[in-house]
Amino acid sequence: MTAPKSRFTGPVAASERISHLDIIRGFALFGVLWMNLFEHVGLAIPEEKVIALAPKAVEGVIAFLSIWLMIGKAQALFSMLFGFGFALFLERAEKAGANGIRLYLRRAAFLLILGVAHGLLLWAGDILNSYAAMAFLLVLTRRWPGWLLLGAGLPLTLLGTIVMGAISDYLHPGQPPSWVAMGDAGTLRRFSVFMGHDYGRYVVELWRSWGEIYGTLLGPAYLGWIFGRFLIGQWIFRKGWVQNAAAYAPQFRRWAAILLGAGLLMALPGPIINATGWKPEGLTRTLLQFNGRSSQIVLALGYAAGIVMLCQSPRWARRLSGLGAAGRMALTNYLAQSFLYFFLLYGFGFALLPYVGPSFCLGVAVFFYALQILFSRCWLSRYRFGPAEWVWRSFTYGARQPMRTAPPTLAGLPA
Repeated sequence: MTAPKSRFTGPVAASERISHLDIIRGFALFGVLWMNLFEHVGLAIPEEKVIALAPKAVEGVIAFLSIWLMIGKAQALFSMLFGFGFALFLERAEKAGANGIRLYLRRAAFLLILGVAHGLLLWAGDILNSYAAMAFLLVLTRRWPGWLLLGAGLPLTLLGTIVMGAISDYLHPGQPPSWVAMGDAGTLRRFSVFMGHDYGRYVVELWRSWGEIYGTLLGPAYLGWIFGRFLIGQWIFRKGWVQNAAAYAPQFRRWAAILLGAGLLMALPGPIINATGWKPEGLTRTLLQFNGRSSQIVLALGYAAGIVMLCQSPRWARRLSGLGAAGRMALTNYLAQSFLYFFLLYGFGFALLPYVGPSFCLGVAVFFYALQILFSRCWLSRYRFGPAEWVWRSFTYGARQPMRTAPPTLAGLPA
């Protein structure tokens, strides 16, 4: 007679988490904060309206480093982590005898509800809704072989926008893609709205921005870009490297150096072109776009491999543990960052949007993320999850999750 399978009623305990995975997530979350601040230029403020706080040379250097080291890389890393987490969630649920697909769909449904509300009521740059939409499609790939995950993931993430640009060129020869002109007009419009005090007008603008993304060829390319990275993350899970990092420590050391070196070299053209103001066209533009997309994946993987390598040292694992605390509360911290933009940059608060230059963005990102690390450490010393994570997990498992951590016990006394 076989033993009955255990009932899966909640998430894993903190002791069962993959600590270096939380640290990678925390690192990516900092990059998202930094780049969401930096990319307000183009999203909601024309470049000529930025009031520089630092000398021009300093602003130029920080802009160069921002584009070279982080733009596109944080989102690439987060997307691959999502695909990895999907596979990890299903494996743990199935080992516990639960219906992993049902639980995962509930998890994705909550994220979709939250993402739509977040994107249409608070922050124009929300990505949760797109992640959730692609999360439903990801379920269909759970039995794909590894070669198919990688074979589909790479073209989707590397070629999507290039293909859509080619289609636009074919339909409208000699003209820029429709989303380029729409984006330029939207930037001017959003600057006026975001610097105002009319929340109703602000919400209307969020809805309009939503339509501009998903109502053009850019929408499918953007979703395919995300989905391709999900597939790559799922493929990495199948290889077992991250779950058994100690066994693969020599390989992580070697590949961290290779990926970081190659990624940094591949990413160099982007900031150089931005600094010179050159506008490449035709085949040159296509090749540079392909190289840029490739560099984002390579450098993101280099960052992840480097963190895994460092975490094999107990000393470095302790030094990086603050990133792990923030990573365990990634959803809570991501939402808190949206309130930062709303009240610090826009007219509803301090209206500092015109000062969003490179040095301002980096300084605010470092300061605010340090506060988030401190908050995450304090919160997790008392509670098992962040506030948003607790709601998310309770919805997923259909039961109120225990929130407080177990109180410490004295040696020699029963718990």
